[in-house]
Amino acid sequence: MMSSWFLLVALAYGLVGAQDPSLQELNTKMQQLTTKVEELQREVSARPQVAFSAALLETQQWTIVGPFDADKTLEFKKVVTNIGNGYDPETGIFTAPVKGLYYFRVTGIAGSNGELNAGLKKNGQNMFAIYQKAGTQAGATNGMALELEQGDRVYVQIWPNMSIADQSRLSTFTGFLVFPM
Repeated sequence: MMSSWFLLVALAYGLVGAQDPSLQELNTKMQQLTTKVEELQREVSARPQVAFSAALLETQQWTIVGPFDADKTLEFKKVVTNIGNGYDPETGIFTAPVKGLYYFRVTGIAGSNGELNAGLKKNGQNMFAIYQKAGTQAGATNGMALELEQGDRVYVQIWPNMSIADQSRLSTFTGFLVFPM
């Protein structure tokens, strides 16, 4: 019985050894590629996913918010997307869950009774502004890529005596992680 087992192993070894070298090379290459694909799939699935988008108000009615007596952080209440839960609609503040390059966009509508002047802030520092004169109910938009550390805070602040309008997601605040660093 042991000799049968030995004969079977010897036969299998002989068949493997007798394979065409190019076929063996193809098998080796295929195994290497399969391993690489599996590594890349693990890497992609392990990357953090962060994205949010929110409108100023939850109402479908034309609504003007402001003017305000002092600087005010706008709370974009109608959350459409909040992957990674970095955006807090109660405070209007996005807190970076991971270090990386993020992209932010702010769009605002000036109501017919005022003007809109607001800015995107990172940890209290002005990054960019949006401005629109009243009377036309026209909008302003701006966007920027920012390097953030974990825990950095980004928000939209409207300046004193300014107002902003919304109706069915016309004024929005959006951000997403481009890539971690």
